[in-house]
Formats: sequence, C-alpha cells, structure tokens
Amino acid sequence: MNTTNRSDLLSSIVLDTTQHQITDDLLALEARFRQAETEIETLANWRNALPDLLPIRGCAQANADQVRRLIKGLAREPELVDDWIDVANALTVLVNAANLSLLLLPPRSIDDAWAGRNFGFHLLRHTKRHGDGEELSLARRATSALKPEPSEQDLPSDAAGIRTMIETMARRASALQPKPLAATPGGTPAVHPLEHAASLKAFFAKRQDLMRWYKAACQLLHNTEGFATSGLPARVVEDATEGAIILSYARLLRVALWPARDQRDVEAKLAARDLVRVRTTDPERLGALFEIALEQGEMVAGQSTRFLNIEPAG
Repeated sequence: MNTTNRSDLLSSIVLDTTQHQITDDLLALEARFRQAETEIETLANWRNALPDLLPIRGCAQANADQVRRLIKGLAREPELVDDWIDVANALTVLVNAANLSLLLLPPRSIDDAWAGRNFGFHLLRHTKRHGDGEELSLARRATSALKPEPSEQDLPSDAAGIRTMIETMARRASALQPKPLAATPGGTPAVHPLEHAASLKAFFAKRQDLMRWYKAACQLLHNTEGFATSGLPARVVEDATEGAIILSYARLLRVALWPARDQRDVEAKLAARDLVRVRTTDPERLGALFEIALEQGEMVAGQSTRFLNIEPAG
C-alpha cells in the first residue's frame, strides 16, 4: 500500500517566487567591517565584533534538515534528481560553511563555547562511526581548541543557579530551531527551505572567483608581517593579527569548499593547499579545517562533469 502523502513529494512543493539573497557564513564575515583609521585598527575592531555562534549552529542544523528532506523526497521521485541537484549543492555549501565557521571563529560567550562543543561532539561522533583513520585525525585536530564540558561539580545547587541553567537550556533549544525568514536581508545567513529552490539554485550558479579569494588571503597574511612595528598598542596589534588570520582562513576555506569550474579555479585550490601546508606556525585546527573543506569541495565536484577535481597531494 502506498502511504506517501502528497505533501511529502517534491513535485507537490509550492515554490517561493521571491528572489532571496542567499549568503554563507564565511562570506558574511566580509560584511562585518567598520573602517577605522588604519588597517590594523579595522581588523582589530572586526575581530572583536565577530558573530555569535549559537545562531550559526541553529541555521546549520535547520539547513541540514532540508538536505535530509530533499534526500527523502528524491528517494520517492528519483526522476527529479537533475531538477534538484543544485538545490542540494547549495544547501550543502551553506551547511558546510556554517559548520566550518563554528570551529574557525573564537567563542566570545558561554553560548558560543557551547555551540562549538555541540558541533564538535557531533563531528567526532559521526567520524568515529563512518570515517577512516585519516578523517578521524582531521576531526580531532579541527576540534582541538574546544574547551571541555563543565564537570558535574560545576552544576548549580541553589535555586537562582538552577533557574539560570533552565533559562540557558531553553535559550539554546530555541536557537537550534530557527524559522525561515519571509524576507532575507542581504548578506545575512538564514534558514532556506526547499521552497526557496529558485534562490538556492541562483546562489550555487553564481560564479565564485576562487583565485581572487586566494590572493586576498595571501595579501592579508603578508600584511600581518608589518603589524608588530606599527607603534599601535600591543592589544590592538594582537587582536588585528588574530583577526587577519581568521579572515584569511575564511577566504581559504571558501576556496576549498566551492567546486572548481575551470582550470583557474583548480590553480587557486592547489595554491591555497600549498599555502596552508607551509604555514606551520598557525593554529593546528586551521590546517585541519582547510583539509576538511577541501574534501567537501571535492565531493561536490566529483558528482558532475560540470566541475573539475584537483590532483591528490603527493
């Protein structure tokens, strides 16, 4: 007996004709600049105004749910794969960019730290169950900076503390169930259901200049070499240097994450890989995140002759 509801079928989805401006969490970091007198001060200010991680975790989970919804729908209507493949690709990029951001960006609150741990735990559990030794090693390196969960001795015992704990749990549970917006502000990552198929296809089809992102990362990393002699306060220089490294890797992760569409993209990916591998003094998790992103990009590229795969590292 066929128990499939019409509402479960991709062919029955009522598509949203609004053109939503879709962006991923790595690209959204570029829009957070507030110009100061110098590049160093601008980067320091940027580093201290990074986004909260809890909403990123929520959007990542919600968009991953849409991927699962799509896979379930395609299992019932496999003849629609070609129509929906780039919706899947777009959602995959959004989810991966968000998850990478959770491990790239430093926590600035207890909710941030919790969101990073929450994703890190799920990444490690998934890799232990389904990955090989190399993938597990990468996952461990990528999550190496996460602080451990508070111990049972840290749990509150008084009424006020228990109330705070319950409010915190409720706040986090709510953040992990975000709703799609009727209209998405430009440059703002958001939840995008399958009903946004046209916008998701347009997002994935937009040409990504991977070489430009690679060169921008290189230039920023080069600029940090002169920060120490700027004469600015040490704390400003420290924040600017950290900000520059974070932003450079956000750009490199985008190079890794998007599939190569031509030989120039391939060259950008290879150059980015070489750059990351010689930067041995950068935090260990950053190199691991790049390798994870590169593998994710290669998985997308391997599905179609529209894309090019890069040569494995020797």
